[in-house]
Amino acid sequence: MTMVVTGESKYVTFAIAGETYAVPVHLVREIVRPPKVTKVPLVPDYILGVANLRGEVLPVMSLRRRLGLSEEDLETSKIVVLHFQERILGIVVDRTAQVIQVTEDQIESAATSSEFVQKVIRSGDSLEMVLEVEKFFSAGEGEGIHRDHLRSARAAGTTAKEKATEEYMQIVTFALGNEEYAFPIEEVQEIIRYSKPTELPNVPPYVKGVIHLRNAVLPIIDLRTMLGLPVPPIDEFTKVIVLRLKGKRLGLIVDRIHEVLRIRKSDIQKPPTFVEQSGRGEISGIIRRNDETIMLLAAAALFAEDVVSLGEEEAKEEAVSGRRETEVQYIIFRVAEERYGVPIEEVREINRITTITKVPKSPEFLEGVMNLRGEVIPIVDLRKRFGLPQVARSESTRIIVGESTGGKTGFIVDAVEGVEKIPEHAIAPVPDTVRSGEAGRFIERVAQRGDEVILILNMTRILTEEETRLVEETVRSAPEENQKKTTGKKGLRRALNGE
Repeated sequence: MTMVVTGESKYVTFAIAGETYAVPVHLVREIVRPPKVTKVPLVPDYILGVANLRGEVLPVMSLRRRLGLSEEDLETSKIVVLHFQERILGIVVDRTAQVIQVTEDQIESAATSSEFVQKVIRSGDSLEMVLEVEKFFSAGEGEGIHRDHLRSARAAGTTAKEKATEEYMQIVTFALGNEEYAFPIEEVQEIIRYSKPTELPNVPPYVKGVIHLRNAVLPIIDLRTMLGLPVPPIDEFTKVIVLRLKGKRLGLIVDRIHEVLRIRKSDIQKPPTFVEQSGRGEISGIIRRNDETIMLLAAAALFAEDVVSLGEEEAKEEAVSGRRETEVQYIIFRVAEERYGVPIEEVREINRITTITKVPKSPEFLEGVMNLRGEVIPIVDLRKRFGLPQVARSESTRIIVGESTGGKTGFIVDAVEGVEKIPEHAIAPVPDTVRSGEAGRFIERVAQRGDEVILILNMTRILTEEETRLVEETVRSAPEENQKKTTGKKGLRRALNGE
């Protein structure tokens, strides 16, 4: 930064490792306590992550690390929020000092070769080093990030071929007692953790009460009680499926979420005659997979009008403001301590880990290959791919199957937390500062939810072109017997239940 000072200028000073630094006050927007920071994988170590600062995505940088100093976790730490050319950046400092007024004759050239300090402020015996703020925002911070928008012709061709020959649909499967049920995914607005509802008087026994979900009242229905099934105790696997029905929302308690499956519509069979005659059409179809039966439920036939009316109008807020905002459904999952999201239309299905065949001389992040109903697909461990510590897998571990650059790929994640519907206004681009490193290729956007930030992944770009080539070669070299081997649904069910 070429610093020209006339008259007096104001600077904010702060301490780092016993030294005092300064930045022009007009480049400081505010100073805040350290907020919750969402770590971003595969970025330089001085980028701590991103935070939600009152609705803005704030990249957070460790100034100690950026200056080549050792890191210390101090209770006095503050974040100085800088702004430059309509961009913001939070830098973590040991403590803030004061605002000082500086005259032109106090500014001297620094006797240092540091790219971040070229001038100093000398006042008596004290010396403050002036930081070159724009260096933190410069293009160099994002070097190596090239937006490669090429899509795999092979993946696109496969999808087009499938659509031309078969009609598919996605369903969310879940457990009620020992039985498996499903809803079409277009009827599912989101899937959330169970929280105890507030009880209501004079309602049917299966109406457990209401909760508040983003400023709207959500009736909670116990689907097990409603269908006359056993009701086990609430545990960490209990979920609430939020359905959209007649312009209103209802929450349904289920024992656990199993999978998101992509099925052929031609595989849906009509319910047996006695089932059709005994109800109001609650079961719209039967899906048989190996030795298991999935009952496809029809939400519109399940609930009486008085139950549906307990929900608030979904579009009430938009109607008042005269607009209706677009919302997008995301599969939300966790890797290590951070939450990630993928648009639901990019997810083919979600499975438990079954048999994965190791392939010799494969890339470290490639766990192996898996037979998915006769199709061999590569399985990528996202912890390894993101350079994160390995942990023992648990019954929450899942494989998310999506379209990668070379075709279908399964990604191992620590847990799938559910489906969330996120409005467009809560989605923001990843700040330029965080695009440095490899993450900028596959993390382009973030979602702001309360005080946290969800990283939105582009699954087609998680692997580089070279990695994709290596994975394709690995799949081709997979043992032939793996291509004949299938894992039965019964085995999957045992795995899901920890048996």
